[in-house]
Amino acid sequence: MLRFVLNHWRRQRFKFILTLVGALIISAGLSLMFNLTDSSQGTVEQTLQKKWSSAYDIVVRPKGSQMATEASDLLEPNYLNGINGGISFQQYEDIKQMKEIDIAAPIAVMGYANSYATFENALKFPTSPGIYRLTETNYTQNGFTNERQSKTVIHIAQGTKVSVPENASFFNEPIDSFKNAIARNPVLIVGIDPVQEARLVGLDQSVRSSNNSRYFENTDHHESGNYPDEHIIPVLINPNSFNQGNYEYTIERLNAPFATEQDQQKLIDELIRKQPKRSVLDSVLATYPAKTLQHLEIPTSKVEETYLKTLIEKTNSIYLDMSSAEGAQLLYKSGPLQFKSTTSPYPSRWDTAYEVSASPTKIKGWEYSKKLFPNKGFRTLESIGRKVKKPKPGEVDTAFPYLSFKVIGLYDPNKINVSKDPLNELPMETYRPSSADLVLDAEGKPVNPAQPIDTSGNPVGLLTSSPNILTTLDSALAVNGKQAISSIRLKVKGAATVSEQSEQLLQDVKKQIEQETGLVATITKGSSPQPVVTKVVDDGKTLGWIEQPWIHIGAAMTIFRETSVGFSGVIFAMLAVAIVYVLATSYVSMLARRKEFAVLLALGWRTKDLYKIVVIEAAILAGFVSIVALLVESIFSYVRNETMNVLSLVLIAGFSTLIYLTGAAWSAWTIRQISPYEAIKTGEYAASSHIKLGLRSTFTLALKEIFGKWKRNALSILSIALPTALLTFFLFVTFHLQGVLYTSWLGQFVALQVGPMHYVTMGVAITIAILTTGEIMWQNVTDRRASLAILKAVGWTNRSIRQLILLEGMMIGFVAGLVGLSISYLTIYVLYDLVPWDEPLLIGVSLALPILFGTIASLLPAQIAARVNPYQELKDAG
Repeated sequence: MLRFVLNHWRRQRFKFILTLVGALIISAGLSLMFNLTDSSQGTVEQTLQKKWSSAYDIVVRPKGSQMATEASDLLEPNYLNGINGGISFQQYEDIKQMKEIDIAAPIAVMGYANSYATFENALKFPTSPGIYRLTETNYTQNGFTNERQSKTVIHIAQGTKVSVPENASFFNEPIDSFKNAIARNPVLIVGIDPVQEARLVGLDQSVRSSNNSRYFENTDHHESGNYPDEHIIPVLINPNSFNQGNYEYTIERLNAPFATEQDQQKLIDELIRKQPKRSVLDSVLATYPAKTLQHLEIPTSKVEETYLKTLIEKTNSIYLDMSSAEGAQLLYKSGPLQFKSTTSPYPSRWDTAYEVSASPTKIKGWEYSKKLFPNKGFRTLESIGRKVKKPKPGEVDTAFPYLSFKVIGLYDPNKINVSKDPLNELPMETYRPSSADLVLDAEGKPVNPAQPIDTSGNPVGLLTSSPNILTTLDSALAVNGKQAISSIRLKVKGAATVSEQSEQLLQDVKKQIEQETGLVATITKGSSPQPVVTKVVDDGKTLGWIEQPWIHIGAAMTIFRETSVGFSGVIFAMLAVAIVYVLATSYVSMLARRKEFAVLLALGWRTKDLYKIVVIEAAILAGFVSIVALLVESIFSYVRNETMNVLSLVLIAGFSTLIYLTGAAWSAWTIRQISPYEAIKTGEYAASSHIKLGLRSTFTLALKEIFGKWKRNALSILSIALPTALLTFFLFVTFHLQGVLYTSWLGQFVALQVGPMHYVTMGVAITIAILTTGEIMWQNVTDRRASLAILKAVGWTNRSIRQLILLEGMMIGFVAGLVGLSISYLTIYVLYDLVPWDEPLLIGVSLALPILFGTIASLLPAQIAARVNPYQELKDAG
């Protein structure tokens, strides 16, 4: 039997070479696909595994704190900043006790304390009598403008000779008491659980070891002060300043007579008449003209450093005099930014865009001068003061917590153990301020290079600074109440690897937290920053567009699932193409050998003997594929300097054997249908060669030929349709993955790793499609040599014969395109639950390329058909 097979291949050398070429392509294609798929999938999984670990796995927030952007799986860069309490200590303890929770690190945003720093003898007042105006203004640089944060204006009388009523709206104290420049600066204070924070980010390792600096200990806790609402709290100080701004002090002398007693009395009477109620911060004297005497500027960074240095130099409790309430009072909390969706100026770069607008500053529960705040801002404020039911004479009716700081150490936020990888960085407002770049100007024109937008200490600013003071959680409980916790960051046991099991575990923990506590839990593990552009508006005018890295929730898991579906689909489609190729070549081979097998059966051969022939041929070709795969695998191993992948070899050998045995089974089934008499007579299924169709043109002749041999042409159509479906599916996966991957920085990184596998697979599939179609059309031409000879005998030219065969190839390609498009769209619907009807480019490519493939595949058969010798063929047929 083996000798019979070898003799047959020797007689049919050209077809045998074509068969070997097909086997070679299948072998090399399967080897490359398995290696590149394994490599790409491995690269994706390794990449995702490295980026899977994050600062925290789940963040828990109060109910109602979600943002509208979360419907698009997006969290703003500093989303924790505007949450002011709402989680009780009991809820926190309940979460800590859950068996799946490894670390539960809470954040309690206590609010802003209006601290101050003193610069002695910085202000120079004249000694001559007069009314002097002292204006203190704090400016912050927000990247767009020099924004005013606060402004206070007071008036001081110098050289007063008459009695000043208590309701006069100016100060009459000695001028020397105003010579120090006092810079008031809001300082954000946050409470943490020292033990949990040390486990989560290694905060204890970031504490400086000099100047008696240390980390929190069990003995560090809140203490009540000597006065009502006074709190002594242990604190860690971050001496670094993030603020860019300055303080300005201006001394002016009013253009009002004040030298004589008569002048002084006249001015006081006029002032009392205009403003009967005392208000030193809103005095009517502010409307009087004046002459500037001194202008002083102090950078905000120097103010912060001076204030923090004052705290650092004293390791014991620092008591701030209650008469300077702003310096110690915890005054207010700031709210979140309010984003609304808008049209992206460049959708190809920023898929998502938002708008944020400045508005007049609103502060809830505040009854004092609003000059301590900016006139406008991007956030709201809420007073921390509580109403006093029955204030004593001379006392205010609102009490604010007074904080006395017991400094125990300094910490460096740059030394905390948190990933700074831009591919999986999560917001850590406690230690890192948010960042932004100005990318488009007010007119929407690109800013090149992009300009960084600075954070500021402005509580209502666009980008707020990180807290410089950390205290203990019990201090937050004592000052802000039982629901002082703003958020809880969690690490979950057993979720260390990127997998469906880890994702399910996180989902189960999330569900348990929400059911048992009523809080909102969001899975942040596997998230990645996504560039989002935001339009900044003030007074209806666009200041510019800023780009920020928002957080794409669950990006890693989405990438893992999408790439897994994509890889699986490509592998399945590639194997289907290989199977169709083998089936098609087996069928064509049986058509060519039909008469030969019929003669053998007529001479007494048994059907089982013919079965052995096709099985031996299949085994030889499968062995050839395995040998080629071994060579390709050896090359891969050598190039990568890795151990040979035995599993890939086994899979390729198994798949090739399965594929060729499937072809042998197809051939065996065809052998059973052979009737020696009928086959010897026609060489084709007699009933399938007749069709009633008028032959009025080359088109109808080509159509008759296609329908006349519909079985083999159906295989030809399928052989092109499957690669077309694979190509369409590949294009969709590419575009879909780009839509998924390119929305986050992690996805963009992964996308760069998986491209080669797709292109190699597509090239192999197209080659197999062209080869399969060419072989079938070659057999068609061989079977039609007599009819082609008749056409040439009646006057058809070689060019007309070529056009006929090429037209058949184009028609087969067109039908294959329709079938392939249908298969690919059905596959896409099953895998992705959508049908991309709105992709005209995808549809056009899916129809045009199969026509091209059919045309290319028919070039050689068309040339063979054109060389038919009418005399010789008609003589042989006769």
